Amino acid sequence: MTLLKNRLSPKLSILLFTIFLLSGCGKDEADEAKAVEGKSEEKIVAASAYVNGRVYTVDTDNSWARAIAVTDGKIVAVGSNADIAKHVDKTTKVYNLKGKMLMPGIHDMHAHPMQGGEKFKFQCSFPFTVTVDEIVVKLTECASNTPKGEWIRGGQWAMELMESSTVPHKKILDAITTEHPVYLGDSTVHAAWLNSKALEVLGINADTPDPVGGVIVREPGNKEPTGILIDNAAYDVLKKMPIYSVEQYEASLKWAMMEMNKVGITAVKDAITDRNTLIAYKNLDLSNRLTMKVSTSITWKMRWTDTREQELESLEIRADYATENVGTDFIKIMLDGVPPTHTAAMLDPYVADKIHGDNFRGKLIHSEEQLTEDMIYLDGRGLTVKIHSVGDRAVRVALNAIEAARKANAGSSMMHEISHAGLIHPDDIPRFKELNVTAEISPILWYPTELLEIMVQMVSEDLPTRYYPIRSLHEAGAHMVYGSDWPSVVPDPNPWPGIEAMVSRKDPYGVRPGVMWQEQGIDLVTALRIFTINGAISGKHADKTGSIEVGKSADFIILDRNIFQIPIDEISDTKILSTFVSGKEVYSSK
Repeated sequence: MTLLKNRLSPKLSILLFTIFLLSGCGKDEADEAKAVEGKSEEKIVAASAYVNGRVYTVDTDNSWARAIAVTDGKIVAVGSNADIAKHVDKTTKVYNLKGKMLMPGIHDMHAHPMQGGEKFKFQCSFPFTVTVDEIVVKLTECASNTPKGEWIRGGQWAMELMESSTVPHKKILDAITTEHPVYLGDSTVHAAWLNSKALEVLGINADTPDPVGGVIVREPGNKEPTGILIDNAAYDVLKKMPIYSVEQYEASLKWAMMEMNKVGITAVKDAITDRNTLIAYKNLDLSNRLTMKVSTSITWKMRWTDTREQELESLEIRADYATENVGTDFIKIMLDGVPPTHTAAMLDPYVADKIHGDNFRGKLIHSEEQLTEDMIYLDGRGLTVKIHSVGDRAVRVALNAIEAARKANAGSSMMHEISHAGLIHPDDIPRFKELNVTAEISPILWYPTELLEIMVQMVSEDLPTRYYPIRSLHEAGAHMVYGSDWPSVVPDPNPWPGIEAMVSRKDPYGVRPGVMWQEQGIDLVTALRIFTINGAISGKHADKTGSIEVGKSADFIILDRNIFQIPIDEISDTKILSTFVSGKEVYSSK
């Protein structure tokens, strides 16, 4: 972008600015489909102005404008170039967008920034597309650089490997090292792969019972652990890992936020937030190092990080962690697992196999009665609850619990969330609107993938024709938000392939052929609202972000293309030129 900063006399400043506007894209402003009427704060001189652009506001009318003006981190004017000229003087920095598209930043309402930073800065990391042989090479390198006796943590291995010719097993890791306890998380963050040393250190053996809501995978015919732990069995181990330092927590979040800023994300809901992460977010914001709006989901009865006592204390003192840009009135509950491990709670049985029989429907981590009791309590405390519910039975149980909370707490306005919400029985689709429940949807799962093919073999042949009914939810009036679940399920936080796939229902990477339930695709306008203002509503800060409107925080991105003027299959290639949060440029491609 070209920066024009005029420090000359006011008359010359106005003359140069007029010439500057005339040098724009040369396209009549009236040609925009819905042009926003010029709106501005009266008599405010802009610190910066962005002109000659295609500004997609995502306001109520999805209006277009040509320019915006910003002062003190807030938008003070939106409209035509002439409208913005009223707010420009010799002190104003003027940016010529040269026809580039400007829009609100993306809101990722289910990500794990801390885990992303830990993985790529402090762990033995590898992409979940690698083979077992490639994992062996990487782990061998990590072991050679790790002092004997210290834990080696890393991942993510693909859950699909459990169905491959080389199934993950402790013996594979033992051949690399018996002097380091090894913990490798899988791509779904619902399973772990350990070596014998780690099992020994943790005291997990043939006599160790499966924890409630978890499975210790064992050798066929006996109880000897194979090294694979699922759900709460894996989470119990995580709680026993060495704790990172305060500096490492902050460094992890800074790294993750930069990765997210690069792809246009300006707001995030951290889906699992322990006490140390809360402290790190607060420290970053108070020291002006936070580069996005953050909503934090405090864990509830989760065998992952904090103890139960720490969870309850964090809940009680959550306001102490809140800042201008960090919200803490959110909770996360895990209700079931995922289909590839047969831990998603289903209404119909899984496809029969030797291990689970012909009538296995998965398991709930919490009983319906306990979840209902907890929902009534948390809803009554003014907390928004995100409930991990992948199977259609888990979705129904979550909706039932929320309905009970609505009846128990008259007047409650908490917009609770069903996380992932991929499998929904048709009878339950209208309930999202009726109960004011948000469907949080994950883009890696709504187009053809290898993971989907494996799930079809386990769940049902008709799975692709009922997975992620996004259009049906939209037509039923459901509030939907986007959640990447990065770094758990997706290789990076890039939202643009997901936006493309939400419209096309095709693989945006071009790896898998075909279309998945194409009639459930939606239009681009609706998709962008899901990825922006809808997230702001669920993050409880739609009054200050999520759209380009006067008075809101200047949280916006500048794209390398107008995504409304290109084929749908090119949206995934979108690049971000600049990302701004509270008027500050937090990422530039230059």
